[in-house]
Amino acid sequence: MPSGSIFMTPGVLRDLKTESTYDIPHALRNRHPVGSLVTYTLADPRTVGSITRGLAGITIAGNAVDDESGVLIPLSAALRGAYPERTRVRFQGTRDEVNRLEALGLVIGTQERRIDVVDLTESAPADLSDLGVSIEQDAEDKSDFPHNQLYYHVGPETAWTTRIHTCTALAMWSRTAGISYLSHADSSTSPETIAENVTEFFTDVIKAGAVLTTPGELSVILFTAEDTLTGRATSVQSILGALDHLDATHTRAVYEHAKCHIAGPDDAIVVTAGAAPRVLLSYPDHVDYLLTRYAIRGEQNVRGILVEVLKTAEENHEFEPKAYRAAKKARELDDKQLYRLLVALVGYTDEEAKKRWG
Repeated sequence: MPSGSIFMTPGVLRDLKTESTYDIPHALRNRHPVGSLVTYTLADPRTVGSITRGLAGITIAGNAVDDESGVLIPLSAALRGAYPERTRVRFQGTRDEVNRLEALGLVIGTQERRIDVVDLTESAPADLSDLGVSIEQDAEDKSDFPHNQLYYHVGPETAWTTRIHTCTALAMWSRTAGISYLSHADSSTSPETIAENVTEFFTDVIKAGAVLTTPGELSVILFTAEDTLTGRATSVQSILGALDHLDATHTRAVYEHAKCHIAGPDDAIVVTAGAAPRVLLSYPDHVDYLLTRYAIRGEQNVRGILVEVLKTAEENHEFEPKAYRAAKKARELDDKQLYRLLVALVGYTDEEAKKRWG
């Protein structure tokens, strides 16, 4: 869509590139202040059909944004240095000053930003309260977890959250400080409140001597569902909106380090003093996950963990489909021990396994 600004009165829009002006119908007036940068479509050659606040910019260029029309628009003082040079952004403001930037949302779901932080070595306890402090969404509709519940966590203690349906959890960890952050947002969670707690985290880790630009110092992970990541007006936007309320140095640290893990509703997201944020799966999901990882890749580190888990596993025929695929891989690799454990897992005799699995 072309770029423009609300020009002189609420009833006129001017194109940034051509400087042509168009009438804004009464139904679309007074939604954006005079001077606001917008994208638009036309209903006819002289009349605007739709208006969207902000522009899809090309890049950060020094202390300005280079928009699609080639116009350089200065950044407000608070936003300077918040993103690296040449970062693609969406932005809002006027021709005189950009007062809001959004860059992380353009990249957080890309393949380069996605990681898998499932803990291979253990499953979640049956009672998640055994893990430590529960972090629940900071919203009007509170949870039914009565014990040790908070809405934000900053510190060295172990904390956890779960039930990622339409919500997004933000987890961070500083290696030097041994301090973590954890919050759980829905679409109504205040970005300003998130920013206050994120600022507390950064203040504490810097006091402890952490240098945010040191490789491996900072972990930042957004845990969300696939459809939430790609939706509009979602909990992800609450996290992204918080970046507008941080010191530019902290915004840049989040942007440069942020990764994304697609979480399930039963996953337990855990932060501690001594390790980066991780996911613990329920016991059935953990076994399923190990079976699938081994079946697809035949990884020897996964094989060793799977063998130890299966040595004490109770017989459960519901694992059969994935156990079959793992058994097929075990046969390919001539792994007789693992094959026998998989047979026992689903409760087959040797003859049944031979008949059903070949």
